[in-house]
Formats: sequence, C-alpha cells, structure tokens
Amino acid sequence: MRTWIKASIGCALASASLAAALLSPTAAAADEVRGTRSDKLVEKAHVIDIRMGRGHADLVVRRTVHNGGPRQDQATFSIEIPLNAVATGLRTLGMRGGKLHWFEGELMAAEAAANKYRELTGVGNVYPKDPALLSWRSQTELDLRVFPCAPGEDKTVEYTLRMPTRYHDGRYHLELPALGTEALPAAVTVSPLTPGATLFRNGASLPAGGHIALKSEMDLAVAIPQAQPFDAALAAVPFGNGKNVVHFRFDAGPQISTVPAGAHVVLLLDASRSLSEDPAIQTAMARAYLSHFKDARVEIVTFDRKVRPLHGKFVPVTQAMAELRQMSFERKNGSNIDDALARADALLAALPAGTPKRILALTDTRTRAELLPEVLKTKLQKSGALLHVGVVSEGSTELSRNDEHAWATFTRPTGGLVWHAGINLADPDEDKRRVYEEWARPVRIDKLAVHAQGVDYPEYDEPLDEGQGIEDLRISTTPVSSVEVTGELWATPLRKVAMPDAAEGKLWAALAFGSHLLYEIPEEEMMPLAMLGRAVSPVTSYLAVEPGVRPSTDGLEDSGAGIGGMSGSGGGSTNCIGLGRIGMKLDKQAYLRNALENGLAACGGTGRKAEVRLETTLREIVHVRATIEGATSTDDKLRGCLEESAWALELPDAFAEEWEEQSVSL
Repeated sequence: MRTWIKASIGCALASASLAAALLSPTAAAADEVRGTRSDKLVEKAHVIDIRMGRGHADLVVRRTVHNGGPRQDQATFSIEIPLNAVATGLRTLGMRGGKLHWFEGELMAAEAAANKYRELTGVGNVYPKDPALLSWRSQTELDLRVFPCAPGEDKTVEYTLRMPTRYHDGRYHLELPALGTEALPAAVTVSPLTPGATLFRNGASLPAGGHIALKSEMDLAVAIPQAQPFDAALAAVPFGNGKNVVHFRFDAGPQISTVPAGAHVVLLLDASRSLSEDPAIQTAMARAYLSHFKDARVEIVTFDRKVRPLHGKFVPVTQAMAELRQMSFERKNGSNIDDALARADALLAALPAGTPKRILALTDTRTRAELLPEVLKTKLQKSGALLHVGVVSEGSTELSRNDEHAWATFTRPTGGLVWHAGINLADPDEDKRRVYEEWARPVRIDKLAVHAQGVDYPEYDEPLDEGQGIEDLRISTTPVSSVEVTGELWATPLRKVAMPDAAEGKLWAALAFGSHLLYEIPEEEMMPLAMLGRAVSPVTSYLAVEPGVRPSTDGLEDSGAGIGGMSGSGGGSTNCIGLGRIGMKLDKQAYLRNALENGLAACGGTGRKAEVRLETTLREIVHVRATIEGATSTDDKLRGCLEESAWALELPDAFAEEWEEQSVSL
C-alpha cells in the first residue's frame, strides 16, 4: 500500500533537508531566569496553554517569579523557543483600581522599545511606570525583561508564541522540544481551537485541559471534524519592493470519499487457462473488495469461452462473501470478456435509476485480437455502471493504477480504471482489506498538480493519499491572486481553488520570521511584515507598561546592556524437464495438425480437407475458425464439431507466447 506524506515548505516542496530544517523539533537548551540585583529572585510557575488548530497553534506562556531579595529587582528571561515559533503578544499582570489587571504590550520598533524601557526603569524623577520588554535575540531565542519585581512578592508576565502545525495522517501535528528551565519544566495544558476536535499526545488520545510536564520532546496533534474532503488556504502578503510572501497549503481530509450505500455489484472472474494463478487469488481480491460494502447486493459471474452467472440475480453481500470463500472453478479455453461485460451491463441496466452500479472484472486481459477497446466499449451502453478492471497477479498485496493500459480508454469514461492487482494469500485479511478499499472508493488524489500565475510550483510524481497534505512557502516577485490544485479521484477530475485570505496573510506575515524566509528579507523591508503579523522580529519588540507603584529613585542603575536588537525485482530459474527443454523444441504445427486430424476423424470427416485458424494466448486458445474444403450446407455440423475439438485441446507449456496465430491445414 502506497503512502505519501509531503509537508515540505519552501521553493522546492520535495526537499527533505528543508522540511527537516523547518518542521522537526529541536532539543531546546534550558531557559535562564535570573534577577539583576539578587539571586533570591526565582521562577515559581511556568504554564503554557497550547491551543491547537488547523494550520497553526498558539502557545500562551504564563511565567511567575518571586523576589526573595531586599530590593526592587529586574527579572530577565533568556527564552529558547521551538524552531519555527514567533512571539506575537505580551502582557504583564498588575493592579488597576485595587484589582488585578492585564496590561497589553504594544509592538514597536525595536530600538524605540529598548530606549523607552531604559527610560522607564532608570533612576530619576520621571513619573514611575513599570514595563516589560520582549525582544529578539535570534530565530530561536527571545529576551524578556520585567521591572520591578517587588521584595517578597510575585510578578507574572505572559507572552504568546505562534507556530505552524504540520498536517499528516489526518491530523495537524505540533512537535515540541522540552521547554522551561532545568529546575522548572513547563507545565502544559492543551485545548483545540475548533469545537469537537480530538487531541492526541504521541499518538494516544489526550483529554482537553490535562496538565503535562514538558520535560522531553512531544508530538501533539489535533483531529478536526471533516467539514469537506479537501481544505486549502492561501496567504499572499505584499512587502518591500514588489515582493510577496506566499504560503499555500492543501490538505486531503482523513476520508475523502465514501462507499455508496445500496450498491449493486457484478463480479466478473476470469476462468480461462492463460490466467494460471490459483483461483483463490481472484476470490481473495473479490472478498477484500466486497468487505467495504455493508448493504450491497452482488452477482458473481465466471467466464472463459462461456459466461456463467452463479445466481442469475443479485444476492446479499454477506452471501456472496461466503460463497467466494468456498468457490473454485476449472480453467478452460476462451476469454469472452465481451460477453461477460454485456451480461453485467444488462443485469445492472434493469435496476432503478439512481442505484449505485459497479462492475469489477478480474482478468489477465489476454483475449482474441478482434476484442479491441472500441469493441469492448460497446458492451457497456445501457447501465451507466462504473467499471474497474483488475489485471491479476500473485505476489505482494498491492494495487496500482495503469492509465497506459489500452483498456483504460473504455474504463475511464465510466469513472473507473485499469489496475495492476497483486495479492499474497498468506497476508492477514485486514491487510488485504485495507489495500483493496481503493476499489470501493477513491482514497488518494492522482495526477496532482498545483498552478498559480507567475509561480513555478514543483511537479508531483506520487499521488496524495487521504489524510496527507502539501505545503509551500516562498517569496514571489509576482502577486498571486489564486492557487489551483488539480488531480483525479479514480478517473474523475478534481479541482480546488484557494484565494488569498486576510487571516492567513496575517498568520504568515508573522511565521515568515520563524522560517527560512528570514534570510531572504532585507532588514529594511521587515517592518511591514512584522507589524502586520504583530510579531517580535529583528526590527520589532513588545513593550508592556503598567502604572508604577515603586519609588522612582529605586530604578535600575544600568538597564541598557543587551536589550533588544539582533544578536524489485528478482529473478529465478526452474530445472523441470518437459517439452521444449534441453534441446527438445516442440513443433507446434505438427502438434496441432496431429491433434486436429484426430478431431476431424472423430467428427466423421476422415478424408476431408480442412483448415483451422487459431489464436492463442500462452496455453489458452482464445479463438477458433474452421473451414471445410468443398463444404455444403450439410457440412455445418462437421465444421462445428471440428471447432469444438479445437476448443477442447489442452495446450502444452511450449505455447508460451502472449499472443500467437496458427493456421493449420488438414
């Protein structure tokens, strides 16, 4: 079973190194929390409320320190943040009107914020105000300073980190390193941004609101109820001199299609000699397929030279499944799939309009030469049924579509496909069922392509499985007004268009600073993006100010240092001995002439001259046409008898050509 997960961000989506650089967790070094004047200032609480959503997560971080020293002090936090995270908010807890109140931070130019912080925390006669400053040190490190922390009291500050989530296996994942200090790991609570969503921790279900100590790497995930099979979002943010931050994502839902209720299914099973595999191969495939139809009604038809319906009517799927488990059939000459298709079409055409109708034909597609695709197409003109053709082989349990097969020209107009179908009878039934679900409903998007005017998106050589997504982040010199995704569900075209969204634009204006794009944006062009995304950046910082209660003469003597700024296949052989081995080559003409002369004699044609033309596929005879020299109308019986004697032949292994024509004169 093929599985494909692509969530790489950047100019080349297929770049594994880029995906690792942007989306993998990193082992964060421990934060450092200290007082400027005293080592008696210590952190006593570090709580993170993580809110998981589609495309991103917000980490609201609340930290409390206690000043055990004798003087007003400054708390300094050196904060290691996860890869790809950006800070998008700051507030400090103080008093207003005798009540606790949160004072919101203002995003400012980094230098202005640093200067204001120095002014508000220094010794002097200015009216005292108490600030907190959150500034950039590097892409994975922030600097937070809070003043004053009163002696014998607690001080609480809160900042918000925003991170992209990575979509795969039907969930939006957030991979986090250990966070906090060595002495005090962060205590995490997790909740979904979407009502009804389900949370997971390292793959196991996680109740919303439970506390987790973030002492080691952790994979958090959210499964969001599926409103539609596909979700797409586009951010297109202009900045600088004709540049645009463009982020696009396309997510295939955990279940992109359903098996139709009340379906009527005709199974066509090839009983001809050229398909040498054990009949159990076909019946196992059919059972795995039918197991996905809970209330279907089924007819089973075997075919060789003749078409043999098992019931002549539709029976419950449970009965059909039981019969397939016990079913076997004798291999014979002839592959009249044209008659089998016509029989299936007639059975399904008699059903009421609106009934879901399916035909599954299991065969090797070896037939007589006249059965061209355009001929077979005429056998499906009444029912409107969807036709899948499975080209059967023994081996690994797997399915793959074959759009290059000649028969695809008549399956595709029905909505169905030609498939290479393999199965290992020793595999567990659940594995077979999982693989063959793809015959019951589309489970992936094939022929995936992404288009946008002025943007050269990469080509995809693999399908996109349900539950997986694609993503791209780049700087474009061309404005992007839309992005279109095209593909196929079986043979049905798929098209999804994403338009720029203001919320997505704000999100990725911020997240650009946590991505590889940081190194493509000149510092003088950063401000518009940072202000739109409300993000701490090399050029912006947050400053939160509350009315002061400290004596103004107890400011910091030197608070300027370090504030703000940027710091396949196999082979084998056989030793069995028979005709055609070790220099003994079978004379096919002689073999056929001898066998057919015996047949002519047995039919009462001794002494008559005749010619028999045969088509063979491997050891199977697929077409016979006999003529009797000097025949009259009374010789029709003799000709028919001679043809039947030819159909009855069991050819030896020396007949090994995929298709061959023989003309035998008697």
